[in-house]
Amino acid sequence: MINKYSNLPLYSQLKELIISKIENGEYAENTKISSEQELCDTYDISRPTVRQAISELTNSGYIYKEKGKGTFVSSKKILIDIKSY
Repeated sequence: MINKYSNLPLYSQLKELIISKIENGEYAENTKISSEQELCDTYDISRPTVRQAISELTNSGYIYKEKGKGTFVSSKKILIDIKSY
């Protein structure tokens, strides 16, 4: 849950909450997540705060946006660490 009295910024708390829901399977791959307005209403936070969290999650590859359709959970990526010798 979001704690407005925490030292951790609200957008960061929301980001971690959404990541937790993705990792726990509450938000399955390629499924639509709650809209910005729904997240604002559910957690009683401002739209710019929600947008910042969504932006960071998009940049991290957890979610993706489709214009006019919504925001969706990305498919799991296999990360390969290639080390040069």
